[in-house]
Amino acid sequence: MDTLNSTMTALFIWINSHLGLIGADYQIPPYFPEIKFVPQKELSQKVCNKPCPVIGWYPTKAQIQGKEILYFIEGIDPINNLCIRTIFLHELVHFWQDYNNAFEDTSDSEKVKFTYKESQATQLENIYRAHEYKRYRKKHGTYYKPKCCKDIVFGRCVNDPGWIDQLIRKNKK
Repeated sequence: MDTLNSTMTALFIWINSHLGLIGADYQIPPYFPEIKFVPQKELSQKVCNKPCPVIGWYPTKAQIQGKEILYFIEGIDPINNLCIRTIFLHELVHFWQDYNNAFEDTSDSEKVKFTYKESQATQLENIYRAHEYKRYRKKHGTYYKPKCCKDIVFGRCVNDPGWIDQLIRKNKK
């Protein structure tokens, strides 16, 4: 099994064991979504129809069951970079929600459904990040302090498209 699939397996297990914290009772999807790495300009066009600072995206519309695709920008490392791995987990939660048809049986507006889905994914992402920070500190005796994680947590990275270019350049070195 390659390292991306191993990471997805670990994240699936983690998601499954923490669903109760967000009041969800989803079935584990019996397969993984396909992961596609695309240029940042291409992904931002798909997501925003203009340049925007997107890193990963699971489009919930027009997915074909069993052939779902999760997109990431080229040049990032969802396996070794904790910040990117938390985004990976967030997008996998959306895949789980989609597989389980979460919130589809309600009369809520699309905006309300979107808010519920984002809330669940963000809650699990934050719990995972905190858990991994604690694990890192125990193993290394110091805090995990990359600037990007702090910025992602507080929403600043997503408001600064230049941050993505810096991240990609740093990862290519």
